Amino acid sequence: MAFASINYFSRSLGKASSFNIVFPDDPKIPRPWAVYYLLHGLSDDHTIWMRRTSIERYVENLPMAVVMPDGGRGWYTNAVEGYAHEDDLIKDILGLVERTFPVRAERSGRAIGGLSMGGYGAVKLGLKHHDLFGSVNSHSGALGFLRGDVNKSKELSPEFARIFGEKPAGGPEDPFAIVEKIDHGLIPPMRIDCGTDDFLLDQNRAFHAHLEKMHVPHQYEEFPGSHNWAYWDLHVREAVAFHAKNLQLVKEAQ
Repeated sequence: MAFASINYFSRSLGKASSFNIVFPDDPKIPRPWAVYYLLHGLSDDHTIWMRRTSIERYVENLPMAVVMPDGGRGWYTNAVEGYAHEDDLIKDILGLVERTFPVRAERSGRAIGGLSMGGYGAVKLGLKHHDLFGSVNSHSGALGFLRGDVNKSKELSPEFARIFGEKPAGGPEDPFAIVEKIDHGLIPPMRIDCGTDDFLLDQNRAFHAHLEKMHVPHQYEEFPGSHNWAYWDLHVREAVAFHAKNLQLVKEAQ
């Protein structure tokens, strides 16, 4: 695999930003490649997946590039007051990747996933932009972040009100509400997992129950583990396999 760090000017953010990408360097791997947009959590940046996991090894030999954006502390959302991190990913990064690399510029060639804040971001963006992504996953996602105690949310993320407003539950950034409002036939295949000792476990269980109540097909799993890199490094391998199957990068028998 080859690795690159891309520095670019984000027109959505109005500032310079960066993302990392790993992509096949074996000429035997067919082009164009699929793209897996892999999102980081609240306290990290675009370098963390490469530093704390073996994601490069896990996608080796697949016709897949992995793009790891810098989402700041912006919840992959266009803030009520502040940066437009959703537009940065959907317009600037996605567009730059597809103009620069030999990738499949179509829904069936794009997957999105992430952890914690990035798990929320992946699910939200996968639902809102279901025309863009063919496969979605979340590890330890903050999926009910907008529906909990506002004061607790502000303690976790002081940017909460500036980004989402004072009462975001049920609004356009709330995954629970998005599921209720869109055609369920348009929802891409979705995989959600969380550790049994994770402080976000109740949020994941609640979203799983909501999807079941709404009769939305999805995969949901709980595993031993907490909100840490030992858990994410282990289970991102399953996410890669999930996306490889949904994007038809491997044969069914594999």
